[in-house]
Amino acid sequence: MPYQEKIIKTVMPAKKLKSILEKYLKPTDSIEVHTSLSAFGYIPGGEQSVVRVLKEVVNQGNIIMAAQTADIGDPIDWEDPPATSEARKEIMENMPAFDKETTPIHYIGKTPEYFRTSKDVKRSNHPLYSMCAWGKDADKIARVRDSYDYPFGLNSPVADLYNLDGKVVMLGTDYESCTSLHLADSTIGRPNLTEKAPIKGEDGKTKWITFKNVDDLDKYDDFNDFGSYFEEKYPDLVVKVPILKGYIRIIPVKPLIDEARKYYTKKDKEMAEEANK
Repeated sequence: MPYQEKIIKTVMPAKKLKSILEKYLKPTDSIEVHTSLSAFGYIPGGEQSVVRVLKEVVNQGNIIMAAQTADIGDPIDWEDPPATSEARKEIMENMPAFDKETTPIHYIGKTPEYFRTSKDVKRSNHPLYSMCAWGKDADKIARVRDSYDYPFGLNSPVADLYNLDGKVVMLGTDYESCTSLHLADSTIGRPNLTEKAPIKGEDGKTKWITFKNVDDLDKYDDFNDFGSYFEEKYPDLVVKVPILKGYIRIIPVKPLIDEARKYYTKKDKEMAEEANK
């Protein structure tokens, strides 16, 4: 992993990380976790140590991590790099179907992929926007949904976390990676779009299905701006523990999402009014 120090001077042993988290979390808490290992300096054992500590701290609760696989979606939506029409056709003809047991997680760090493969972790079945869960409610959180539509909406793992009065735990990350904020995106009446994903059909062959999602998740690319606004408005709700680069943040989900709904409803209205001038 990329280290923040050219010469390692800052070490975060697992026992120190555990003592910090135990101060602010209860064993029964349900938490959505996002990690940046390098923000701590050096963690002996890396993602293995982090996942072990999390399971020890909330040993009677739940842990949820993102497991998105947008890289197996329709290449028409790819930008970095994009695909030609000829390449898109060949990619779609040869893309393996999503398999919640074996499809790996890319581009969101080592910890979510390690967590996915660790003992007793369950994974939801959405082909592009799955979530992994461990704990007493893992089966419920990762249950098969009636529809693939609106993967961050009211019938989603992030909605389950909201209903469990969960918390977001940011281990060195910022609000840009906060998956729960998409629950706000998805429940304020924004337009939708259609996405495609490969699943395994009844005949065992790959088939491409379509599903609805909210158009422009993180529409304004400003989750960090919202986070600063939230922390200024509700400083008593946010735990911030300084680390080498950034903070450990612990935030209750319900007030975070409730405020995000108000914030983005107002912003959408202001933007629409400006566009109509």
